[in-house]
Amino acid sequence: MDLIKKYKVILLIVMPLLILVLFRAFGSDHFMTDAKKLAEPSFSRSNIIAFEKASQLPGEKLLINLEKDVIKHNLSETTEKEISPDSILYKENIRLLRRHKGPVILISSEIAVSVRIWMILSQMGMENLYVLSDDPDPEVLKYEFRPDTMVRPEF
Repeated sequence: MDLIKKYKVILLIVMPLLILVLFRAFGSDHFMTDAKKLAEPSFSRSNIIAFEKASQLPGEKLLINLEKDVIKHNLSETTEKEISPDSILYKENIRLLRRHKGPVILISSEIAVSVRIWMILSQMGMENLYVLSDDPDPEVLKYEFRPDTMVRPEF
């Protein structure tokens, strides 16, 4: 008993800190901190998938339709769910995504919306996420390079 009285001030400081650390460690809204691992699929473009490759993914697919007006795709073994981008972080939606065992495919009429949602969900530690795109490599130059004919060769 004398030991508790002796260290009462230290216990009053350490106990709240311990509670805060435990609360932070077991909280439901922490993000991944490894930026290099998180950005790897974006650099290799393995997160963007074409319709043909999406139908070849193994397992039950969950198609997340981020807009009401998006064209519906008939993928085999697919469950389709419509979730607006502003409600993707609701507990029931996160629970749905975490419980799903197969690939999760995000679709939107604007690929930028799907990629932003992919980034948020990836930061939360979710894996097996893909963005469905009509154009699997949208940033590749699609036009033939033509040099400027006005430039003189000696320069």
